[in-house]
Amino acid sequence: MRNCSLQGVNADVAPGKVLGAIVGLMLGLWIGPPWAIVMFTFIGGVVGHLYDNAHAAPPENPLAALEEDMGGLVAPPEPVSQEAIDTQAQEHFARHLCALFIEVAQADGALARDEVRVVREYFQDELKYGPEALDLVRVFLKEFRAKPPPLEESLAACRDELPTADRLLLVDTLYQLALVDGALQRSEQEALRQMVKGLGLTEEDRRSVAARYLGTDPTHYARLGLAPGASDAEVKRAYRQLAAAHHPDRVSHLGPGAVEQATRRFQEIQDAYEMIRRLRGL
Repeated sequence: MRNCSLQGVNADVAPGKVLGAIVGLMLGLWIGPPWAIVMFTFIGGVVGHLYDNAHAAPPENPLAALEEDMGGLVAPPEPVSQEAIDTQAQEHFARHLCALFIEVAQADGALARDEVRVVREYFQDELKYGPEALDLVRVFLKEFRAKPPPLEESLAACRDELPTADRLLLVDTLYQLALVDGALQRSEQEALRQMVKGLGLTEEDRRSVAARYLGTDPTHYARLGLAPGASDAEVKRAYRQLAAAHHPDRVSHLGPGAVEQATRRFQEIQDAYEMIRRLRGL
């Protein structure tokens, strides 16, 4: 027995169509001529068929009904594999990380070859990206060199998706990136401070990472008469006062020996402040 095209009806002929044909037949017989019998039987069947369609129950499975109407051409959607989900998440996260790397790399100019190497090693060694994923990273770096994406969005994504230890590791890599082409520039310092703040880390976190690259010798603070816990304002004030007090010009009237000693002390103050300035990003 075949399935009827009317939804919810499972019969050889729909009941409305049968009843309509019978009524039409009776009316034709009452009128008499053969043509009337044929015509009214046909009209009754059509009216009954329209009635059946108008009062048919909705399909339990619309997709199955559509599939039946189209001769089975509509296939159910394929389930999304876990591998596809992981790939999509990896691509999403790589975009945000590349946005951060580009921001720091281009803070002092164009993206350099050694900076690309640092980025590649981070994705390869720390995140275990394979060849295909690394190709995607290269695509993002190339794209963002010309048009960087919104930094705030990428910082928020990394802050929300990475635990604290991984965010510190990311900041460590950002310092490597900034220093790979030479001394830390003021523009790079500002970019790194922005990264640390946007990642939800503290200034102390930044200093602890920077110390691995710039040093934290307490001697630098001692030369300014300070402890390592001194505030930025105290460091700047101590430097200005000591630099003014020990400037060689102040003792030029005392002869070459005094000038030489003042010059040595003045240079020590300069070197100490420069090291602290680089460490703190002042």
